[in-house]
Amino acid sequence: MTSSPFQAPYRRVVILNAWDHDEVQQFLERDVIANLFMLSWMENYGLRAPGHPNLFQFIGVRENAELSGVSLIITGRLMFLDVCTADAAQEMARYCRRSGAVLAHIVSSKASVAPFWATYRDIPPAIEARLDRDQELYVLEREDWIHAGGPPEAHVPTALRVAEAADLESIYLASAKMHTEETLQNPLERDANHFRRHVIHRLESERTYAWFDEYRRLLFKADVSAQSRYGVQISGVYTPHDLRGRGIATRSMVDLCDALFQRGYPRVSLYVNVENQAALRVYEKVGFTKHIEYKTVFVETGE
Repeated sequence: MTSSPFQAPYRRVVILNAWDHDEVQQFLERDVIANLFMLSWMENYGLRAPGHPNLFQFIGVRENAELSGVSLIITGRLMFLDVCTADAAQEMARYCRRSGAVLAHIVSSKASVAPFWATYRDIPPAIEARLDRDQELYVLEREDWIHAGGPPEAHVPTALRVAEAADLESIYLASAKMHTEETLQNPLERDANHFRRHVIHRLESERTYAWFDEYRRLLFKADVSAQSRYGVQISGVYTPHDLRGRGIATRSMVDLCDALFQRGYPRVSLYVNVENQAALRVYEKVGFTKHIEYKTVFVETGE
């Protein structure tokens, strides 16, 4: 059903449930690459956590009964979203403020985040961004990788592997340094125990990859933040400062992508700050191409 030219569209925000699964999946599959995280989360965990609604939930905006926006909110703090129109983003922002949501981290396509944030921040009492990052979402398709013959002929393989429990301290410190660079906030000063549990969880679920030299010095690390039949999203890429510019990150990313493609994943995606030219060059050398403009807002929560 559509509205007449003389009738404003009817919008409402709803909490999505299991019976909405196929509709949400179809909506997000409009752009699989941009929505890879949400699609993977839905595939792995569903649309709601049974009996634990505060763990995560999917929210939808319906316009004349049809979905015009979908968001995933994890622990009431981290939000991903995809909207068809700025109006849908604004409606979602008003809902979040009315519900008392205290979002700390908003990340998705710039086309979705920008109108959401413009409304969310200005509703009294106004909220400030602690950090507002313009980014690029990159993707590397398995078909393109295979067509190109896999790793370049001149590629020198690394000793990249899945990180193990014995690697915890090195991974923990490297993850903290990477997080501080990315967010300008040291997680060890904010809540070291919570951050350590987060790193341990990724190690135990075999979602951290690392390369150590013969002296057990960490040369490179990266995390898998999402994985499903839709592909893999990479985050937490880090090389120590004094080792940058030596090709370590490029070689490691080649091996990481090759390993993921050998496991059958159809694509690898990641997003990077537009001002990080060194990282952009690395990913383009590996074969990644730009998909869309991305955006991350770290919210000033007063904590």
